[in-house]
Amino acid sequence: MIELFASQLAKVSFPEIDAGSLRRQADELRTEAKAVARAREALDAALGSFTNRMAALTETAGRAVAYARIYSEAHPDRTALATAIAALSEPRPPVVATLTANGKRRGRPPRRSAELFDAAAPLAVADDDPA
Repeated sequence: MIELFASQLAKVSFPEIDAGSLRRQADELRTEAKAVARAREALDAALGSFTNRMAALTETAGRAVAYARIYSEAHPDRTALATAIAALSEPRPPVVATLTANGKRRGRPPRRSAELFDAAAPLAVADDDPA
């Protein structure tokens, strides 16, 4: 599109639309796309770290419950403790439902619309001169 306005439509005037304005908007879009990519990478890294820490906490909590059960069995007079430990065994909903089992986001990757302006598509131009 930009190439078309830079070459064949360079001398044609449209309100607020020319090769320069298209280039500026395409550049702004590319800049935003890079910012989105950086933010997505940071989010993916944070989600990976979160998943690892959640797994570590789950493992540690499992061991803690096991120790607490052993202690509770050794002290049968502490019924409140046994009740509290039993309540810990009840299933709970997952913390982050938008993550898959491996911590990745679900869904399709975003479109890259900035590519529309990168290369000019070949256009068939009708000749007005029937030579």
